[in-house]
Amino acid sequence: MPKKKKLPPVLALIRDNIVEYQNPLALKPKEIASWVKDLKLPQKGEILFYTGSEYQLLPYIDSLVKTLIYVDSSSNLFSWLMGARKIVNKTGINAEKIYASVLAKDKERFYSVNYKAAIILQKLGYDLCYDPRADMYTGALLDELGFWQELKSYAAVLAERIRKTEAKVVVCTSPHAAEMFKLIYPKLVDFPDIQVKTFIELVWEKRHLLPAVDEKDPVVIHDSCRMARELGISQEIRDVLDAVGVKYIEPLRCREWTTCCGGPSKMLFPEISKTISKRRVVELADTGAKRALISCPYCLSSLESGVDKNHPMIMDDMVEFLFRGFKD
Repeated sequence: MPKKKKLPPVLALIRDNIVEYQNPLALKPKEIASWVKDLKLPQKGEILFYTGSEYQLLPYIDSLVKTLIYVDSSSNLFSWLMGARKIVNKTGINAEKIYASVLAKDKERFYSVNYKAAIILQKLGYDLCYDPRADMYTGALLDELGFWQELKSYAAVLAERIRKTEAKVVVCTSPHAAEMFKLIYPKLVDFPDIQVKTFIELVWEKRHLLPAVDEKDPVVIHDSCRMARELGISQEIRDVLDAVGVKYIEPLRCREWTTCCGGPSKMLFPEISKTISKRRVVELADTGAKRALISCPYCLSSLESGVDKNHPMIMDDMVEFLFRGFKD
């Protein structure tokens, strides 16, 4: 009789945390919503601002990945890490969260992307609402890792929370979230009849109101796979850069033919992910540009890890880049 294979501990960790805590690293809702600061957004309204906790998770995920590189997931140490969750869960924090928090860097930067995105949209005249209870993690990893039964239950909870905001439009800061809302969830549950937009799309619609960005040198655009392929959004990014008076260069592989950043394999195969991200950084650097613009949290994080002294580049989120025009 063939031996039954066990689910890899990392996958079990991700699945269990999403189901129980609504995000892969069991961050508390209060922590996920801490980016709001002084915005005082109403919980109900026409346009729901949705982060899916993705930018907030990145510093912790990167730290956990660094840990997994040095700790074999089948080792006694990893087993202890998982077992310790039962002890500290009583306080509302689990072991991987504690370990990752100690190593977390750039937390302020990633959290601030959401804040800056909301400010930009408000400056452009959009009235936003935000409900921390509806800002659950997108559930994308449940889909990508094949936990479809759990995903269906998860989708029902998320759909109900979004429905309570009474929003007619949801604006997603991440293309992964937009993909789930547009293409995946409507097939699984009675998802709210709501218009799904990315941050880029809303900015594009009012690009004539954008202030110029002072950038003398051409930038290079990295199209994320989800944005360009699944959502078909690529020209909009170019139009926005034209509107703010910034010149751009196309890498060898761009738009729907863009090269992967390496992010999707980071949790399971961190070393392979690193190799892929380095190759993409080389492609971007070969254009001669010193700054790359990115419209996906996972691409931003992955490509940052691929930068080295041989190919020094500034990796900017489009939100950060456009915010410079409002700040100056």
